[in-house]
Amino acid sequence: MSVHESPPSRVHRAASRVAAGALGVAVGVVDLTSPGLRYGYVHPLARALLRRPLVSLPAVDGAAFHPLPTGDAARRADLRCGLVADSLDVGGIGRVVEMLAEGLAAEGIEPVVVCPAEGLRTARLRELGIEVIVAADARSAAQAMAAARLDVVQVHSAPDHLVAAVFSTGAPLVPVLHNTEIHYSPEKWRSTAELFERADSVIAVSALVRQFHVERVPASAGEKIVVVANGAMPLPAATEQVRSAARAALARTLGTPLTGEIVFACLARYDAQKNIAGTVASFLAGAHGARAHLVVAGDPSDWLEYRRADAIRRSHPHGDRVHLLGTSDAATLLCAADAFVLDSFFEGWPLAATEAVSAGLPIVISEAGGAAELVGRAAPGSTLVSNASGAASEVTDRRASVARRRATRQTNAAEIAAAVAHVAETVRTQGRSAPPTGDSFAAMVAGHAAVARAAAARRSDAATHGRAGR
Repeated sequence: MSVHESPPSRVHRAASRVAAGALGVAVGVVDLTSPGLRYGYVHPLARALLRRPLVSLPAVDGAAFHPLPTGDAARRADLRCGLVADSLDVGGIGRVVEMLAEGLAAEGIEPVVVCPAEGLRTARLRELGIEVIVAADARSAAQAMAAARLDVVQVHSAPDHLVAAVFSTGAPLVPVLHNTEIHYSPEKWRSTAELFERADSVIAVSALVRQFHVERVPASAGEKIVVVANGAMPLPAATEQVRSAARAALARTLGTPLTGEIVFACLARYDAQKNIAGTVASFLAGAHGARAHLVVAGDPSDWLEYRRADAIRRSHPHGDRVHLLGTSDAATLLCAADAFVLDSFFEGWPLAATEAVSAGLPIVISEAGGAAELVGRAAPGSTLVSNASGAASEVTDRRASVARRRATRQTNAAEIAAAVAHVAETVRTQGRSAPPTGDSFAAMVAGHAAVARAAAARRSDAATHGRAGR
């Protein structure tokens, strides 16, 4: 099955423009609701009404992320670290937890993953011999955590019943901050500050995420936040043969020839944060002249966003240069692509963009958490563009909503189009770059391991001094 279709007629384009406008109005109305109502009720209703089957790019042999050997063989574990999170199959947080679970053994730390539901990642982790605890309610969570004998616990945006179970263990706590949380209410910020006060230390995945939280919690809590940037596993087996196979698989999936074309990948959920509708509109402004295609692949967590992006695509004379896929094999798409684009309103440190950089792709990315750092280490031609919602450090739910309503005329649209043309020309003249030197995956794992060990050591020292005092 492919997603190729003939260029739309004028009548079909006109009808799609009307649909895009109507969906834009719907998005505006939805954005006026509270985040709780929006995510708890509106999105599930939209999924029920608007959902449709989406084509996905399958995996190609040889296209897979793997940790590179770092130093000596894995040390004998002398520390058990809980990695407590929400559902692992949604978003980049689950992938970060998965990578940490795979990498910590090399640091002499035994990981124990704790989450509320089974899924693809829990099955994969168990296949690797990693302990996984699934606790869907408070009672099972308390029992499981008490039996786990954890020396230190990281909390990755975990649900409340798992956080409460962590507190009951008495193990030192390390929350990990993955995003600029623009949807938090004053009450949520108060509970976040209380969590930080009870924590041994706090990890932020970027300097922007750290600063965002420092400005919203008491100084005593903010002082605990340290930065450990997200990393990415490389694609060590991605030879030219593998890339050719991935490119052929992508062409078959799309149902369109890609010879002589520059393919931009966008691995992202279809939702308000990732600004897919705005990305599509801005990309199309320069796609034909650059002989470029955009392939978006991800889960439609917001079906209004998907349908609006699709209507914008269909309304454009060159809409056949944009392809909207469902969740696909990320490694295969990065092997098949020539470049990467991400025009989010806000980020912590985008994992998909980090994987693209690790794969040697040039990136076009809006200013958000980690974006400037990624452009600095990415392939030639990479470009940092302004954020459509304003300064990255000042993004709010309201500003993102305003920019979202203007998807077809966002303030950075000309920058995106120019950057796409620049990257396309760079790839044509210079070819594909080698992956950057340095191992961002190993650096990320080592950073998390160091914080975990320090937290466990402080707890041990406190216990020793307490016994000595008696």
